[in-house]
Amino acid sequence: MIKKVSLHIYNAQILDVFNQKFEKTELWIDKNLIYYRGKSNELKAEKEFDAKGQYIIPGLIDAHLHIESSLLAPSELAKLELKHGVTRIFADPHEIGSVAGVSGLFYMIEEARNTPLHIHYMLPSSVPAAPFEHAGAVLAADALKPFYGFPEVNGLAEVMDFPAVENGDPDMLEKIRDAQAAGKHADGHGAGLSREQLAVYRSVGIDTDHEATSGKEALQRIQSGMKVFIRQGTVEQDERAILPVVRKNNQSYFSFCTDDKSAIDIEKEGSIDHNINLAIKEGIPSERAFTMASYNAAQAQHLENVGALADGFIADLVITKDPDEFKAEKVMTNGKWVDQLNSKVLTFTSPAINASLKIEDLKIPLKSDHAHVINIEAHHITTKHTVEKVARDHQGNFIADEKFAKITVVERYHDLGHGLGIIHGFNLKEGAIGSTIAHDSHNMIIAGVDDKAMIVAYDRLKRIGGGLVLVDKNGFARELPLEIGGLMSNKSYQHVIEKQKAMREAFKGISEGIDFDPFLTLSFMALPVIPSLKITDQGLFDFDKFDFIDING
Repeated sequence: MIKKVSLHIYNAQILDVFNQKFEKTELWIDKNLIYYRGKSNELKAEKEFDAKGQYIIPGLIDAHLHIESSLLAPSELAKLELKHGVTRIFADPHEIGSVAGVSGLFYMIEEARNTPLHIHYMLPSSVPAAPFEHAGAVLAADALKPFYGFPEVNGLAEVMDFPAVENGDPDMLEKIRDAQAAGKHADGHGAGLSREQLAVYRSVGIDTDHEATSGKEALQRIQSGMKVFIRQGTVEQDERAILPVVRKNNQSYFSFCTDDKSAIDIEKEGSIDHNINLAIKEGIPSERAFTMASYNAAQAQHLENVGALADGFIADLVITKDPDEFKAEKVMTNGKWVDQLNSKVLTFTSPAINASLKIEDLKIPLKSDHAHVINIEAHHITTKHTVEKVARDHQGNFIADEKFAKITVVERYHDLGHGLGIIHGFNLKEGAIGSTIAHDSHNMIIAGVDDKAMIVAYDRLKRIGGGLVLVDKNGFARELPLEIGGLMSNKSYQHVIEKQKAMREAFKGISEGIDFDPFLTLSFMALPVIPSLKITDQGLFDFDKFDFIDING
């Protein structure tokens, strides 16, 4: 008896992820599933597709990212991702959760239903990121638990509050148990953790991590039984350091993620397709790289029947002409070719900015000419903590210069005040930059060498309701409003990329010698759960001491 299916793809070189090789064969697709792989005289298709000898791989998967870092709404980011062959992402909506709580999570889920891209959410584990943080919301276990009823939710996102796990914090352990009880799992966040500390994570069932920055750290995670997401984003670029330890006998433990990548960089160099091409250039066989980017990621995220081109698997696939120089030519999700997408971004009502800052608030009195300094590490979200000799005026107040700039975080939800610090690495010659993207509580963060410019940046951020701002020595401000929680634009990805390019070009006029994204880097200077010295609205935070410190050296 002849079985009728939806689509027959023939004349193709199809990747077999189980045997790590391409094979000239055929695919029979029925609705959203691959019904059969191979030649058949017992199947008949409604439509035929001649692949003309091209290569077909499973749809690419980003194992961990933050949609908000692209500055795009989910449905707009989807348009970019699909162009690059990414058919599925695992997103932590920690940022909008920190700003707007459960209403932000509901918004992200609704937006995910607005696109053919598979968007899975991992519920934010730490809102706020640490107990002392001032965020716009608190998401305890009882607030998160009902979301496991949504099919878009796949588990608990990166558990970044290691002390809470180590000390047996009841709410944190409840979050992890709730995910597991719902048949889901919890992602890890092992930045700076030793092999022994990783064992603490494993003892509660945390089984993935994306914070390895070297081959040694990656192998420590594998030794702990963790799956490793190799990260290559806009700020954190760890792939070259980790690839040398990826071997045939351990490759199943590795997949790829971007974590934080701007729209401009996705458009320019790619998403997970960039990870793949980098891996191939570094000597990883293309079959292995594609498998890491699809099947391995699905397995790490506990998904069944995803990430392979085989009987019973979801029909997500990408066609390419050359597997060794990968470029997505044609993309399918759920058994349907992805054509032009015309979805519109859903509206979102953002919380009002409730903050105040005056020029006299920016004075940093010092007891001596030595102070604790935050040192940017290019292409990393970590910083170095040093004590440096800095300039002071006759009243003993810090004077900013091209080497050392001021940085402030202003609490934006309840007008609770601000913290001040000194930062090295932006090479500012004039002016200031500011943002309402300040991981993870997303207060207002501003760095500058001119107090007046810093106040202009503060004022513009408040007036536009959040976004990115750059101010030059003349007080002229360039800005990118982010209407969705001060984190994401409600405009098209093309509009956002154009604005980002203009902001980056303007930054060259007030700084020099910078080869990293200044705004995304700025956003991580407020993240206290990442080594080593950071700034919050309450002042300087020393990760190693896990406590606030005085600025005086």
